[in-house]
Amino acid sequence: MTKLISAFVMILLSTSAFASSDCNEVTNDLKAMQKARASITQSLVSNHDTFATLLEDYSGVLNTSAAMGQPVTKEAVTNMNESAKAFRVRGQNAQKLNDKLN
Repeated sequence: MTKLISAFVMILLSTSAFASSDCNEVTNDLKAMQKARASITQSLVSNHDTFATLLEDYSGVLNTSAAMGQPVTKEAVTNMNESAKAFRVRGQNAQKLNDKLN
């Protein structure tokens, strides 16, 4: 009977040790996922800003081309500038969301 109780106690102790180890692994995995999410979100925010800057640069080139008499409409330049502003706003909103989640 004593051997049976001892075996049962050993099983309980080993089970709790495994559970503790599993909890540590889950905690470490969650921390790694949070870091990955933050990195991905920051990359997306940066991409919005980069794309907005490119649109502004291209609209500047188009505007210069129009000034040199090449066939470029003012509407095309205006649309590119508005798109750049919209992407910048999206990037700022994504940054606010990222800050809120961290």
